[in-house]
Order: sequence, then structure tokens, then C-alpha cells
Amino acid sequence: MRQGREDNRVPANRLPRTLRVLLGASFVSSVGGGLTLPFLLIYLHQVRHLPLGISGLLIGGVAVLALPVGPSAGALVDHFGARAVLLVSLVVEGIGIAALATVHSTLTALPAMFVYGLGQAAGWPTWNALLGAMIDDDKVSRLAFARNFQLLNLGLGIGAVVGGLVVHVHAPGTFVAVYLIDGTSNLAVVAALALLPRRAFGPDRRGATRSAAGRGSDETAVGAQAVQRGYRAVLADGLFRRYALTTTVLMLAGYAAVNTGFVGFATTVVKAGPGIIAAAFAANTAFIVLAQPVALRLVARVKRTTALKMVAASFAASWVVLGLAHFVHGSDAARALVIATPVVFAVGEVLLSPVSGPLVNDLAPPALRGRYFAASSVCFSLANVVSPAISGAAIGAGRGVALLGLFVICCAAAVVGAHWLGLGLTPAQDNAVGSRASTANQAQGT
Repeated sequence: MRQGREDNRVPANRLPRTLRVLLGASFVSSVGGGLTLPFLLIYLHQVRHLPLGISGLLIGGVAVLALPVGPSAGALVDHFGARAVLLVSLVVEGIGIAALATVHSTLTALPAMFVYGLGQAAGWPTWNALLGAMIDDDKVSRLAFARNFQLLNLGLGIGAVVGGLVVHVHAPGTFVAVYLIDGTSNLAVVAALALLPRRAFGPDRRGATRSAAGRGSDETAVGAQAVQRGYRAVLADGLFRRYALTTTVLMLAGYAAVNTGFVGFATTVVKAGPGIIAAAFAANTAFIVLAQPVALRLVARVKRTTALKMVAASFAASWVVLGLAHFVHGSDAARALVIATPVVFAVGEVLLSPVSGPLVNDLAPPALRGRYFAASSVCFSLANVVSPAISGAAIGAGRGVALLGLFVICCAAAVVGAHWLGLGLTPAQDNAVGSRASTANQAQGT
């Protein structure tokens, strides 16, 4: 087990003060994101009157943009440090979001969406790398990633509810207001990054490298060699390749499938209305906020690969629940099943958040942490490009049930991948030591 830095020695069930402040600022930013994120397609198409196809391409282009931008951001993180790269990313993203308030045509929407997508694509893997750099202790790391996910969903949920009450398609000024608020909400995180002590974010990359190089450190020589190899070193890591393949397959039936596959199937096949879809996402958010602490305790007692298998099983079960709604479509039972689908899906979400980030952090050498998290984000981005395309084509061709079957198969394949990954992980990497300790403590308690 790696040792945490001196200023981060806190109880395992509590985060360091600097991290609590940073996550609080991130929560403020996520509330701003919730004001606009669910309504972007509505804003572009119904308020600014862009063609539906163009609006969809602009939104989908953000996911495509993440494929080259994410790895580039990872390399910058390893060279300049996560704090510096995140500061720039947040400012760029904020400018892009605020610029959306000025959109009136495709020509003005294109640069605004590009700038927004550029900042978002660079910011997400950089944020995860920053969390990994700030906390080295495994228990606190697990708590940090779980709390981050919990607060993110809570903020998005609050913002979406407020946004739904405020914006109106016949009042463009309401959309302008929420986009300006969302753009400036990033300043909360920018202020935290700028004002908190720099030592809380890990050592300065350039300064640490020069200092250690002068001492002739063997560890620095290995780190410098790894950085020189760059993404070749990441791709040469067989364990990370197993993780990446498993995650990509899982995400094809995971987050990437929800906005298109779930919404498309529920509205066109089950005939659920917008109110039911809104209730389903609200139930999903409520479950995540309430269940995350319980899931965190559960994950601490099992192997990480076992938790990944549980995530896959939960995702598969959610698609089965949605499939059952097809047989009773138009009824109250169908509407209840549609609302239940994201709740079952959320079981996997709360199990994934304290596993995925810490596992990547353990696999990554410190000198390549940025690249490892960026490569991990590419798995999500690739799924975000492929899965909606498959979902749209399948539902449009009347093959919605077959689509859900494909998602279940992807989840089954992810279970196999998690088992394959577990064969190569050390007990510490797979949390086998922690799970055995929990079992022993329970046995002593009885």
C-alpha cells in the first residue's frame, strides 16, 4: 500500500480539507452544468431553429472531439501537472458554454460547440488525474472518487430541476441566462485551484523532475524513460489493455447507451412520454445520492473485479427490465418499468465510481498518470460515439428488442473481461487484501 503525503493524513472515512473544498467547488460547477446539459438539443433546435440533424451532429461532435483531445491532455498533464492543465481546460470550457448564449445559426454554433467540447474533453481526464495525484492512500482514494460521483449527480440533478422550471422555448432570454450562469460556474473550481496550496495538488512536474534528476534518482530515471515512451508505455501495459477492453465493452451498454438507447426505446417502443423520462432520470439521481455511501462500504469488502462484474450484472438487468416494458407498452406497468430501468442501472453506477478511478490510479506509474487517465477516458469516448449510432440505427429499423439483447451480451462479455483482468492483478490492485480483512473483521465481530 502506498503511503499518503503528510498533509493528507486523515481518517480513512474522511477526505482532506483541500479535497473537500475542491469537491465543493466542483459541486457548484455541476449545478451550473445541470441548468443546461439536458436542454442542449432543445435549445439548438427549438430555440435557435437549427435543423435537428445539424443539432445532433454538433452534440455528437463533442464526443468525437474527445478522441484526439483526451490523449493530448494526458500528455500535457504528465509534463505540466494536472492543476495547470485543468485551469486552462475549465476556462476554455466556460468560454465555450457562455458563447452558446450568442448562437443564432450553424456558423455561430460551430465555433461555440468546438470550444466547449475542447475544454470538456481535456477537463474530464485531467480532473480524474488530479484526484489521483492528490490522494495516494487507497481507502481515501476510493472515497474521493465515490464522493466526486455522488456530488456530480446531485449537482446535475438540482440544476436540471431548476433549469426545467426556468427555461422556456418561447423565451430565448431564459436560455441565454442559464448558459451564462453555467459558463461562469466553472470559476468556482478555477478559484479553488488558484487559491488552495499548490502542494495539495501533488509535486510540480518540472520542478520535481529537475530536482530528482540532479540527485540521480533511479526512480526518476525510470519515470523519465516512461514519459519518453509516452503512450507506447501505456499500450504496452497488458493489465491496462485488459482493463481498457473490458471498460469499452461495458460502456457500450453503459452510460453511452442511456441517452440514446434507453430514451429512444422508451419513447418510440414503449410509448413513454417526456414526463415519464424526466421521472426516470430523477429517480436515477435520487438513488445515486442516497445509495453511494452504502455502495462504498460494499466495494471496500469485495475485490475490484468482483465489483466490476456486479456493475455489468446491474447494467444487464436494467436492459432486461426495459425489455419487459415492451410487452405491456402503454400501460401503467410499462411506465413503472421505464422509471425502474435507470434505478436498476444506478446500482451499477454507484459500484463503478469507487472502483474505476482508483484502479486506473493503481495501474498507472506516477509519471504517466495523466496518460493512463486520458486513455481510460478514450474508452468512454469511443463508446459514446459507437453506441448512440448503433442505438439510433436499430431503433429506427424497428429492432429495439434486438438492441437490448446486444446490450445484455456486451454486459456478459464485460463479466468475462473482468475475470480476465482479475487473473493478472496483484491482491493489492484487486483489493483482495481489503476484502479478506473485512471478512476477518466480520468473523471476529460474530
